[in-house]
This record gives sequence, structure tokens and C-alpha cells, in this order.
Amino acid sequence: MENKTYFLPIKTPDGIIKLKINHTVINKDDENMSVIISTTIQGTPVSYQTETTEEALILLAKNLPEKWHIKSCISCRFGHFCPVGNYDNELFCVTDFAPKEPRDLWHVTENEIERKNRSRTLFDCCDHYKEQTEDYFTYSDYYYEVKNE
Repeated sequence: MENKTYFLPIKTPDGIIKLKINHTVINKDDENMSVIISTTIQGTPVSYQTETTEEALILLAKNLPEKWHIKSCISCRFGHFCPVGNYDNELFCVTDFAPKEPRDLWHVTENEIERKNRSRTLFDCCDHYKEQTEDYFTYSDYYYEVKNE
């Protein structure tokens, strides 16, 4: 079991807050992996248990108060998953070019140096952050999963 604490940036009507997230991964190297994220939102404890960190953060995003939005790599247009497989809680930052399809990301995920330099967690955020939109290709289901609710 692996436990970490992250401070997830959340955009609210009153500005950006850092939501303290407890992130637990059970059986990380096993096919039966389980992820639990827990936090407190406006005094109410919440917890989500899923198979991946991505799924847990999508559940969190869908259950945030109205007009609250995750502002981290998982919701950033530059945060892409690897088209041939990535680890849980991993995506790749691509601010220097605009991929049009998944295979455009192969060279940044197959080259070990590029992969290491671009690897981020789903909780990270930087000054290059831009929200995902329908008209900008991002190799991630986050936008569509959250938008459909």
C-alpha cells in the first residue's frame, strides 16, 4: 500500500484553493489495484474508491460544489496520456507542440529521456495550465467524462 498527500488546485468563484487530498494505492503492481482519494469539502468528508487515480479524480470533479473545477494536469489541455500505456497517476506535459491524434505523442512517451522530462502526476499544475476544450485535442477522457454530467 502506498499513501501520499497532494494539494490539488481547485478553481472556485472566490479564487484558487488547494484541496488537501489523501491518495492511497492498494496493490499497485497487481491487476486488482484499487485507489482511494479522500478529502474534506466545505466541512464534509468525502472519499472515492476506484480502480485508477483518473477515475477517482473524475468522480471528485463531478461531485465538487457548483462552479468549482479541478485545475491540475488532469484537466489541462497539455496533459496527455500515453497512447501505448502509462502508469497510474501519470501523464505527459506537451506545451511545445499541438498533437492532433494519439500517435503524435509516441515520440514523447517512447523515448526514455523525453518521457522522464514530461512525466507529471494528475495532481500537478504549472503556469502553462489551460483548460481542456472540445476544439483542442487532448489525449484524455477527463473533459468528456466531466462535461457529460
